[in-house]
Amino acid sequence: MNTTLIVVVVILVIAYFWYASIIGRRNKVLEALGGIDVQLTQRHDLIPNVLEIAKAFMGHERGLLDDITRLRAQAQGGIGARDAAGVQKHLEAETALSASLGRFFALAENYPQLKSDAPMLEAQRTYRNVEDNIAAARRFYNSSVTALNNAVQIFPGSIFAGLAGVTAYPFYAADAAQKEPVSAAGFFKQ
Repeated sequence: MNTTLIVVVVILVIAYFWYASIIGRRNKVLEALGGIDVQLTQRHDLIPNVLEIAKAFMGHERGLLDDITRLRAQAQGGIGARDAAGVQKHLEAETALSASLGRFFALAENYPQLKSDAPMLEAQRTYRNVEDNIAAARRFYNSSVTALNNAVQIFPGSIFAGLAGVTAYPFYAADAAQKEPVSAAGFFKQ
């Protein structure tokens, strides 16, 4: 009888620590999402200023500027998503915004007066810093997701994850356009 009680207690203690580990890993993923959200908020705050500067020089590129404004609003709506489906939708919106901003900065290279405008140069420098911080935050997020998904998907963690209501989270992955090599040909125009 005493041995049975010890075995039951040991099993309960192991189950508790496994459960706590899964919850801790989920919280690490949520912390990582919070870090990404902070950086994305900085990017979203920067975008209107960059667009205002560009509007003075790029009047006929209005469609792209409007597209970026729309994508920014859509992406901002996803900040704070905490369930796996909401996170996936948010990551997709941010990827679309990143692609549009990449097109914008590439197009801005064709406007010599815009390229030399001091506020635009400062905005581009700030944007690059924010993008570097976003990349670091996404690496931390993906690392946290790996640990959580392993714990959730490998037996017996899958049982405890089900009991805790914890599911696997999506990885941040670049879309196909972001994986394309960058051509340096446009950077050396005279």
